[in-house]
Amino acid sequence: MNNKTDNTQHFRLSLLSLVLFSGFAYADNNHDSTELSDVYVTAERQLQQSLGVSEITKSDLEKRPVVNDIAEIVRTMPGVNLTGNTASGQRGNNRQIDIRGMGPENTLILIDGRPVNSRNSVRYSWRGERDTRGDSNWIPAEDIESIEVIRGPAAARYGSGATGGVVNIVTKKVSKEFHGSLNYFTNQPIHNEEGATHRVGFNLSGPIIKDTLSFRLYGNYNKTDADLPDINKSTQKSPTNIAAGKEGVRNKDVGAHLAWQLTPEQTLILDSSYSRQGNIYTGDTQGNNGSDLTQQLANDGKETNRMYRQSYALVHDGVWEWGDTKITAQYDRTTNSRLPEGLAGATEGQINKEHFKDSLLKSGRLAAEANIPFTWGVEHVLTVGSEYTRDSLDDPASMVQGFMPGDVIEGMDTQRSGKTKAHNWAIFAEDNISLTPRTQLIPALRFDYHSTSGGNLSPGLNISQQLNDYFTVKGGIARAYKAPNLYQENPNYLLVTRGNGCPISIATGSCYLRGNSDLKPETSINKEIGVEFVKDGYLASLAYFHNDYKNKIVAGDEIEGQTSLGNNILQWSNAKKAVVSGFEGNVTIPFTDRIKWVNNFTYMIQSKNKDTGNPLSVIPKYTINSSLAWQTTDKFDTLLTFTHYGRQKPRQYEESRIDNGRLSKQELGSYGIWSVSAGYRFNKTIDARVGVNNIFDKRLYRQADNSSAQTYNEAGRAIYGNLKISF
Repeated sequence: MNNKTDNTQHFRLSLLSLVLFSGFAYADNNHDSTELSDVYVTAERQLQQSLGVSEITKSDLEKRPVVNDIAEIVRTMPGVNLTGNTASGQRGNNRQIDIRGMGPENTLILIDGRPVNSRNSVRYSWRGERDTRGDSNWIPAEDIESIEVIRGPAAARYGSGATGGVVNIVTKKVSKEFHGSLNYFTNQPIHNEEGATHRVGFNLSGPIIKDTLSFRLYGNYNKTDADLPDINKSTQKSPTNIAAGKEGVRNKDVGAHLAWQLTPEQTLILDSSYSRQGNIYTGDTQGNNGSDLTQQLANDGKETNRMYRQSYALVHDGVWEWGDTKITAQYDRTTNSRLPEGLAGATEGQINKEHFKDSLLKSGRLAAEANIPFTWGVEHVLTVGSEYTRDSLDDPASMVQGFMPGDVIEGMDTQRSGKTKAHNWAIFAEDNISLTPRTQLIPALRFDYHSTSGGNLSPGLNISQQLNDYFTVKGGIARAYKAPNLYQENPNYLLVTRGNGCPISIATGSCYLRGNSDLKPETSINKEIGVEFVKDGYLASLAYFHNDYKNKIVAGDEIEGQTSLGNNILQWSNAKKAVVSGFEGNVTIPFTDRIKWVNNFTYMIQSKNKDTGNPLSVIPKYTINSSLAWQTTDKFDTLLTFTHYGRQKPRQYEESRIDNGRLSKQELGSYGIWSVSAGYRFNKTIDARVGVNNIFDKRLYRQADNSSAQTYNEAGRAIYGNLKISF
């Protein structure tokens, strides 16, 4: 079957699913069932009661305002850290959300349940890193209603990319009455070499046609200055070898949300947004090997990459006497505009020109699902659905790597297309079964077919057993998966090293690394089991998780062929096995109606690539998050927070020739960060909050050696303030 026919059939299959669900939606609406969705609990909502699920509320975001990126507060959830995608230490200050040690590329970001994949427009490096902050900063914090953090088996229902977990950003809804707000936030470090932040935004919402058409509009401008380029000068090996501080960022966001109440049971929602993120460069290079150009760009504080994201979605929600439906059409367009980088050896990732080049990622998605309650012996709520996604990428700047002088790779041209595409269709079903009033069982089955890596079956089973009025045992097992990304699977994507970057198992010759269209998808059998205690506001839980990770896609270490000069050709390939396991826990103690102490912890037993013996990413052995909230009066509240990180251990085993005898193996010792804030509500219109982050001024500096565990800067003490005016 040719690709054109194949694509057409996949599209028709998804379109058929949408038509069928649309037929359900318009079958019968002569009844009042607007509250039907509150009568039963769907499988998805029941899964969100799993031990591996946490929620950050609007109140949490107001009491702990983020400086720039919601990753800062998501990090405080159990099982969550901020890391790079590997243990290489590269791009150390561009840390992203890492759930249960599986790496940021295995964390799926959603906005209102819809996937966001703009980071896929960023070139993927030999060691598996991207020069990106990820997809957690496209929605201003002030426009978020809540954030759901879903870990382990409960995340498998979301398909490719959720092997570690899911972060679902839920935005504020439209209001039936006209309301608005203006917000200003500033963060001022006490050290002049660290970048300050200023953020302003607005939010408007209300009816256009009463009880029929409503709107919400938001806008945001946020600038965080870059650290001074020489903030880490004590770790530099030479004046041009910059171990960079944190880059700055400029965010510009605007979005609109229209909700049309077609009938009391049917709603049509149109979402659109535009965002721009531009970095402010500080000299970071992939291998900490700066040049005159990178140093000059850092000194000038110029932007070296800019991300532009446009997103559109049309959603139909229907509530019927037999159940409810959701139909979604989504289109995202991301333009990744950046200065060109080297693609060879030590200069890979180093900016080498001052003329911007664009890569363009287009993503389309059609999805439909229905929730159907029924009784068959016991009560069920069956969820069935289908999904079709299509991604296309055009990145000519990353396809320019030529061959070494006089060398030839058979079947490969030096003038290669930067275009690649992939599509995926899926069908799924899951059933929330109430076996008894105390026993919930959720079997699930999802089938995905990816145009490159083929079919994948993801079964799952979750159970909740209430032992008595206070104790509940919860557990689950599911098979999660991730398809190859658009660089890994593209045979035109070529990287090269003259020798030092070759795998240590290849003793001689240079190495080319080429994309591979025969890759298998990554898979993981995710398991968790634990117990939860709830009584009168007291909460305690303990969960054990274990992920058996197979077919992780890595730069291959086996010779697939040779060039005309006898150099080695490698491909992206599937590693054999990896394993991640640990414990998570929560303890909440309400001392009084106004004083609450909330704690969580994560303890990592192991996170290891069994092929190499090295960790999948550099994460703390344990993490403790604690907060003490005191609502002093109806208008005044205070919050004291503490995070303690256990020691962080880097790579211990050599993987490439350059590692031979050079791994520092330097660990990062444990440390803690204290912060405090206070908020006051002057009246119905004005709210203010001030605070101090990192009270005791604990600072860390990124080391120039990528084999160290000290891969990032920990900012010192800073004073912040937030003012909100509502009307």
